[in-house]
Amino acid sequence: MGLPLLLRVLPLIALRSSASGDTTAAIGTFADVNTECKTCPHSLCPNILAYEQGESANVTCWTRGTRIIDTTLWLRSTSDCYVTEYDLNDNITDYTSALPYCGPDSEDEVLTLEDATLKYKTECRICPSISCDTVTFLKEETDVELTCWTPDGQVIIDDPYWMRTTNNCYVAQKNLYSKPDITNLDPCGPIPYLEIEKHFNENGTSDIDKRDAAPEPEVFAPSYLINATVGEDYALCRSCAKETCRVKRRYMFDQEVWLQCLVNTNGTWWSETTDFCYVKNSDFWQSPEGDYYRNPLCEYFEEPGTGPGDGDD
Repeated sequence: MGLPLLLRVLPLIALRSSASGDTTAAIGTFADVNTECKTCPHSLCPNILAYEQGESANVTCWTRGTRIIDTTLWLRSTSDCYVTEYDLNDNITDYTSALPYCGPDSEDEVLTLEDATLKYKTECRICPSISCDTVTFLKEETDVELTCWTPDGQVIIDDPYWMRTTNNCYVAQKNLYSKPDITNLDPCGPIPYLEIEKHFNENGTSDIDKRDAAPEPEVFAPSYLINATVGEDYALCRSCAKETCRVKRRYMFDQEVWLQCLVNTNGTWWSETTDFCYVKNSDFWQSPEGDYYRNPLCEYFEEPGTGPGDGDD
């Protein structure tokens, strides 16, 4: 007896042996965008695999999880991980008819969580690199909840570790007051390059899985904790971005200073340093407000979740 009509017209059929020795159908599909295949069908779950756009995947059953745009349907692959239906090729219109239900246990969300506090103004990014889109701007002293860690992020100062938060975005470990105890956290697994344009969950999800996107800069994404070098005999670091403000620190010639963000005071650019005081940008060899750095404006961090509407300068 042949396969049901619905299965015979699908683009690819694979057969998979289950643990019991039974044979179940696995439908072949492919990723429409770079996407993640997770330990459970929720956006905060750690990754088992990262699928690149166009990469094939065989799926064996369906379940329900985090709502992504307009669907709560997730599919388990033959690699025993879950990928949202939304990121897969849409030639299959009814996985729930073509495949069995994975079972009620498959819907569980299992996470590791650890509290942390930000030491500096921090951009929480959709993937762990300053080339990735900023999801939200978080002020210093903001409490965050960490879910997993990766050692493969972009090096910030001297540290490649980044942490995913329950905002469903990544912060650099260097921006935390202290290193978390990663023995209490799951590794995040392989992380593909993601873009808000393709992964912005515009309809929202449950609170813990919700990703709110900040408006994007026009050309370059801002970067944080950049270093600049004092180019004058000394540079005064003031309590606010004005010449009349109290001097808190004095940086010496050729001293390396780490910067957080920018302030424009009546046409004069200042940078807030990691000592939480302000130096005139004209005192540095570099121009932190230029297109090379695209350092964010300090005002972006005043209200968490807000961001630039028309670029960085």
